[in-house]
Amino acid sequence: MVSDPDSDLDRSAEPDRTDGGYDVGLDEQELYLVVRTAVKDAMLDVVGTLVLLGFALGLVWIGGWMAIDGDSTGFVAAGGAFVVAGALLAAVALELLPPIRDWF
Repeated sequence: MVSDPDSDLDRSAEPDRTDGGYDVGLDEQELYLVVRTAVKDAMLDVVGTLVLLGFALGLVWIGGWMAIDGDSTGFVAAGGAFVVAGALLAAVALELLPPIRDWF
């Protein structure tokens, strides 16, 4: 079977659509700004999460040191409180618990 040469011309005249063919109502500049803002927001979320996890690790480390090396009961209790606070902060940073502002 021989293909019709006119059908090939019709297909080549259509613009290539790599987005599934949906018109989202945004021109190229607006779409660039939306994607740029989304990527920037995602990168800031990653940095913020890493900072919170580092702070939580520091609290757990200091609390563990205080609990293990503490001479008095108050020192051990304060160390335990630091460990709990660090664990809660890490859980909130990883979104295992709701944000602290939603607790109250």
